[in-house]
Amino acid sequence: MTAPLDLHSPDFLRKPDEGLAMLRSQGQLVRMKLPIIGEVWVTTDFDTARELLVDAENFVRNPANAGGLSLEQNYWWFPRFIHPLFRNVTLMDGEDLQRLRRLVIGAFSSRGIDAMKPAIERIADELLDALPQDREIDLVDRFNRRFPMLVICELLGIPEEDRPKIQRWMEPLGRVSNPFTVFRALPGLYHSNRYFRRDFETVRRTGRPGLIKELVEARDGNDKLNDDELLAMVTAIFIGGFDTTTHLIGNCFMTLLTDPTLAASLQEDLKRVNLFIEEVLRFHSPVMFTNMFHATGPVKLGGRMLERGDRVVPLLIGANRDPAKFDGATTFQADRKPNKHLDFGIGVHMCIGTQLARAEATVAVNRLFTKYPDVHLTQPADRVPMLKRIGLRGVAEMPVRVTR
Repeated sequence: MTAPLDLHSPDFLRKPDEGLAMLRSQGQLVRMKLPIIGEVWVTTDFDTARELLVDAENFVRNPANAGGLSLEQNYWWFPRFIHPLFRNVTLMDGEDLQRLRRLVIGAFSSRGIDAMKPAIERIADELLDALPQDREIDLVDRFNRRFPMLVICELLGIPEEDRPKIQRWMEPLGRVSNPFTVFRALPGLYHSNRYFRRDFETVRRTGRPGLIKELVEARDGNDKLNDDELLAMVTAIFIGGFDTTTHLIGNCFMTLLTDPTLAASLQEDLKRVNLFIEEVLRFHSPVMFTNMFHATGPVKLGGRMLERGDRVVPLLIGANRDPAKFDGATTFQADRKPNKHLDFGIGVHMCIGTQLARAEATVAVNRLFTKYPDVHLTQPADRVPMLKRIGLRGVAEMPVRVTR
C-alpha cells in the first residue's frame, strides 16, 4: 500500500509534522510514490534512515551493483553527452566511490575552505552592496541563488569573464521538478560540457589556479581522473553545491526575517550562528531526501524484509524531526546542542561539500543582517510561495526591502 502523502505539496512543505507523524504511524519503512522516481520504500524515522545510510554492503547507489541495469542502460535514450554524468561520485559505490573521494577530498577540507573565506566574504559583500534599496526585491533571485553559484566558480577557478554564461547554463538545473524541466536543462548542460572539456586542456597548459587545476593534477599513485570523470565531478560539484546551499541560505534568512529578536541576538553574539545553522539544517531540512539506494540482496530494514533490487530512499526530514531522537523535535531551538541531524547524510556518501555549505551560510547570515539590520519581508510569511523542487524544501521567492 502506498502512503497517501505528497511531500511536495505546499501544505506539507509549510507544516510537515502532521504528515510525518502519519508516515511513522504506518511503520519505519513505507511505500511512497515520488515525482520522477516512482514507487519506492521510504524511511520514516532517524534510526532507520541512519541504518540505511551507513550500510554500504547491503545498500548501493548504482542499480547495476544490485542486479539491475546501470543508469546509462536505463536512460540509454538520453543524449550521449549526458552519459558520463551518470558516473559521478554521488552515484558510485565501493572502490569506485572511494577512489574518486580520495582524489578530491583535500580541496573540501576545513583548511581548504578556511583559505577560501576571504573570497566568500568578498562575493557576499559585492552582491549585498549591489541590492537596490528603493524598491521591493526578490532575495532568492538577487542573492541566494547567485551567491553559491559564484562561490563554486571561485572554488573551481573559472575566469570571471566566463562566470555569467556558466551561471546561465547551470541555473536551469535548479528548476527541475518534472520530466519536462529535465529536458529544459539539457541545452545548458550541453554547452557547459563543451566548455569544461576545453577548459581542462586550458588548465593543463596554463596551470590556472583553482579546484579544476587540483582535479586535473590529482594523483593517487599512478591513478588520475580521466576527462569523463573530471566532467562528472565538476558537474556534480555544481549540482550538489549550488541548489542545496541556495535553500539552506534561504531557510536561514526566512527564519530570521520572521523572528527579528533572534536575528538581533545572533548579531550580538556571532559565535551562536554556527549552532543556529545546524538547527536550520535539522528543522527545515533543505534536503528532504537523498538519491535512492538499491538493496544488494535480501535484507531486513525497518522491520521489513527487502529483496535484491528493492529501491529505498532515506527521508531526511523524517529523521531530523523524529521525536524519539530529538527533544522538542517539532520546535526550532536556535541553540540546540548536541544536534546530530542527517541533512548532509552520513557514511560513505556523506556530502563532500559540508564545510563549504556551512561557511557560505555563516557568511550570508552575518553579512546580510550586519549590512541591513532593518531588512524585512514585504509580504506575510505564509504568503511567500514554497519551492516546487524534487527533494528540496525552501521558498521559491523572498520579497524584501533592504535599507541601511
